[in-house]
Amino acid sequence: MQNLERFKNATFKVLTSNGTGSCFYIHDQDIIVTNHHVIEGFKEVAIEDDRKNRMHAKVILTNPDLDIAVLKTETKLNIANTINLEPNLILSRQQQVYALGYPFGMPFTITSGIVSNPEQHRDGKYFVQTDAAINPGNSGGPLVTHDGKLAGINSSKFDNADNVGFAIPISVIKDVIDRVKENTSFDFSLQCSSCSGLSYEAQEYCTNCGATLDKNVFEEVKLGEFSVFIEEALTQLDINPVLTRAGFEFWEFHQGSSLIRIFVMNKNYLYVTSPINNLPKKNLGGLYEYLVASDLGAFSLGIYQNQIFVSYRLHMSDLFKEETTKNSIKTKIKELAIKADELDDFFVEKYHCTISTHARKVG
Repeated sequence: MQNLERFKNATFKVLTSNGTGSCFYIHDQDIIVTNHHVIEGFKEVAIEDDRKNRMHAKVILTNPDLDIAVLKTETKLNIANTINLEPNLILSRQQQVYALGYPFGMPFTITSGIVSNPEQHRDGKYFVQTDAAINPGNSGGPLVTHDGKLAGINSSKFDNADNVGFAIPISVIKDVIDRVKENTSFDFSLQCSSCSGLSYEAQEYCTNCGATLDKNVFEEVKLGEFSVFIEEALTQLDINPVLTRAGFEFWEFHQGSSLIRIFVMNKNYLYVTSPINNLPKKNLGGLYEYLVASDLGAFSLGIYQNQIFVSYRLHMSDLFKEETTKNSIKTKIKELAIKADELDDFFVEKYHCTISTHARKVG
């Protein structure tokens, strides 16, 4: 297990406005592999490493039938320890395997198990069946052997059943990866499950073999009016909004070291909040006095579960007022993020607080 820690840098979280999943980097081809259902409806996604750094990635190939997708970052990743592809790998029952990824959107996790069946037939396809824990968020992450060879892509598990997980086998993955090199312009493409050819525009039939294609794959998820409003505000921070999406009407990103979260509470209130510091162990009197007496205008300081938060709250009805009010709200969202990044250092220097565990790691 300890040896597999070296693959932490090659395993990423995938984030979209539909939720999160996992993915992994293959050095030789300079590509990232995940499940189709993780990126479905998106041609651009964010990936996040274990140190909470996010990068923009384009979807350059997807195959809904095989549930595989391939991503490409704008710059080549400098990762030495990546998962090894051995196309002729043969798995056996009871062989030890490990599922790597970000279950439930949590930090990087490794779970161990065995191969229950290396060729389990399900829905007209063969999968690697394992009892390694594969939970929501693990989808798209790698299933590896003890020596770091790729055994499959974690894909799904049976609902209401324990210890029954499935991974897409290496033989299927290799066929998809081999066709990626045809996409020299790195455009979004749909792979035909019949002939493995690539289509770069929506069409009903494959021009190579005539098989029926799902042209709806080319349609992207359309953001609602509220989501568009929030993402317009985030552009004022010189952030690509794609890098901030972390679920439906939920945004999460780091401004400097501080984590910023934007969400709707009880369908009535918009919250922009940041857990900036942990309370110190002693000499709390001066800190409490400051928190009570401080005036940050539209922003408020508070404590929850031994953490200091700075927040901005408003009623959702304010978003539908005159344009000047909307612009003011967008400015406040920007200012809250900047203020959070200032305050976390202030509380460390002035009151000996520690930085929140939610902060982005530096170095």
